[in-house]
Amino acid sequence: MTQSAPKSPPNTRLNLDRFLPYRLNRLAHNVGSSLATIYADAYGINRSQWRVMALLGQHERLTAKQICAMTYMDKVKVSRAVSGLVDLEHLQTTPDKNDKRAVLLSFSPQGRCLFEDMVPKVQRWEDDFLSKLSKDEVAQLAHIIDKLDPSHEH
Repeated sequence: MTQSAPKSPPNTRLNLDRFLPYRLNRLAHNVGSSLATIYADAYGINRSQWRVMALLGQHERLTAKQICAMTYMDKVKVSRAVSGLVDLEHLQTTPDKNDKRAVLLSFSPQGRCLFEDMVPKVQRWEDDFLSKLSKDEVAQLAHIIDKLDPSHEH
């Protein structure tokens, strides 16, 4: 009876600097922090409030529940963001005719102006951020993100 050679232990070392989840999380944090300088410093809103405004800029009217589903933010975070934006008079609320328990959120005239002022600035920020890449690399990056994002509709 021959004895087999002992198996070498699995590689238990992890290089975080090359580990994709860590790298993506770090990149997302750095991107979010850099972008926050635009909406936080110039407009006095936080990251959650920016997400709410960005969604309303795209969809016009949403409920808080819809915002939770689209942003993956929890109810408390969305509720605080919405309350803050209502207090700042950037959002207005309207009862939802289809669901008496819900309210529809939309921009106030002031909030619309603020958002329209912000959009070119965040778009310039994105252009500057992506300027490190060629046009082909930007397209490849978008394609890769779409392929890896399970929530992306193919």
